[in-house]
Amino acid sequence: KVYLKGDYPAMFKKLEQATREKLYEMRAYSTGNLEFEFINPADVADEKTRNENFQKLVDLGLSYTTLQIREKDGVSEKVIFPSASVSYRLKSLPLQLLKSQERLPTNEMIQNSINNLEYELMNVFYQLTSAEKPRVAFLDDYGTLDELEAGDLTRALRDFYKVERIRLDSNISALTERVGETNYRQNKYEALIVAKPTQPVSDKDKYIIDQFVMHGGKVLWMLDGMQTHMDSLEGRDMTMALSLDLNLDDMLFKYGVRINKNLLIDRSCAPIGIMTGPMGNQQQMEFFPWYFKPLIIPELNHPIVSNLDPIVMEFVSSIDTLPRKDVRKTVLLTTSPYTRIMRSPVRVSLNIVRINPDFGNNNSPNQPVAVLLEGEFESSFKNRISPLLVKDEEFGFKEQSSPTRMLVVSDGDVGRNEVRRSREQFYPLGFDRYAGRKMYGNREFLVNAMNYMLGDASLIAIRSRNTSLRQLDQERLLAERTQWQMLNIALPVLLIVLLGGLQWMIRRRKYSS
Repeated sequence: KVYLKGDYPAMFKKLEQATREKLYEMRAYSTGNLEFEFINPADVADEKTRNENFQKLVDLGLSYTTLQIREKDGVSEKVIFPSASVSYRLKSLPLQLLKSQERLPTNEMIQNSINNLEYELMNVFYQLTSAEKPRVAFLDDYGTLDELEAGDLTRALRDFYKVERIRLDSNISALTERVGETNYRQNKYEALIVAKPTQPVSDKDKYIIDQFVMHGGKVLWMLDGMQTHMDSLEGRDMTMALSLDLNLDDMLFKYGVRINKNLLIDRSCAPIGIMTGPMGNQQQMEFFPWYFKPLIIPELNHPIVSNLDPIVMEFVSSIDTLPRKDVRKTVLLTTSPYTRIMRSPVRVSLNIVRINPDFGNNNSPNQPVAVLLEGEFESSFKNRISPLLVKDEEFGFKEQSSPTRMLVVSDGDVGRNEVRRSREQFYPLGFDRYAGRKMYGNREFLVNAMNYMLGDASLIAIRSRNTSLRQLDQERLLAERTQWQMLNIALPVLLIVLLGGLQWMIRRRKYSS
């Protein structure tokens, strides 16, 4: 049931029409398994019944939007529900057709909603028809991102997966389990997320992760090569970035990558706002390029990164790929052609915004910052385990993995959203606090990566599609409304009169002769 129906401004009519067309298209392919109807919840006789209808929709989990409609005699308000309720068997889910990030809808939001329409519909169909969601483990130890910092990514992944925060605690059964009464082991989770650890991982927990990979588990690594954070610059102009030892280098080296101990500065970067002094009785903020915060523009034609918005990173390191048998490596993201490598230790100073780094003479272009690994991996504990344990079937050691995948990103902050601790709130991943809205494609990149690694690639192509919405000039619309209405009414009548007159003249000439 779609509740987007009524006398709305043109941009909402465009969304309604796009929704209707997409549902008709889907119904044609559904062999009669899709039914839908459009309902106007405000189309009732009295205000009391209308308010009761609105409350029922709110109770279903649907959100409404209050429109301010400009008219010649002033401004009026109208409540609409750009939403739908989707049901399958005994399950129902709400679907928001308008993906709004601001209080008042804009043409850009409508365009984004139309772009995402097929994906949102397929997503809710997927959730309703899936018997059981795959399980994904989020490592909750060693200083990884907490629940608020990873809030938006977790929420996005939960559309597809059952995401659980776990600790390993040297427990061999944390990620794997025995199969029945046998001595064989299998994974309890389909994938593991390791997001921005800040403390060294113990050898026992490394072994647990390694064997998870050997049994076919997928891993999303978001790791820093250097230890620094913007908080270190509060109240001062400079801090030192030092090498970060997570005790994971040997494991990643064995799998085929190395995160270098350096920082990359890039001419293609996000801005930073700095207070430059008072203007009257107000503090003045100016914006400068923050070279330590690269904007990564995806250029590779790969399902994970195709048609994504720029991805923002901060204090990112370069990645080296190493030759490994049976492992295919794909560099998904690189910095711009104007990149410099700053080797450890690195002086991180706000004064860099006042100078123009020499990207010409000291240039190291297109440094890899995200690498996808696919294939059969060799255990990083091969030839390091006691022969007795290797032969112990209950221990379940494997030295060669089943075919699997992992993604290594050399920035722990790529999956971290801005938070508001005082209210226990988090902002969308990719949110820019200076612009006040979501601008970057970090969330889509990471969700695409997880979909791809777990074999849900069909949703990625839909999410990456793009269509254009042509906007109307609102000032001209108000000023010329009457003449366009008259033209739309009078022109068809005039055409009919002209055609009738022409036909009368032809008949008269024909019969007079």
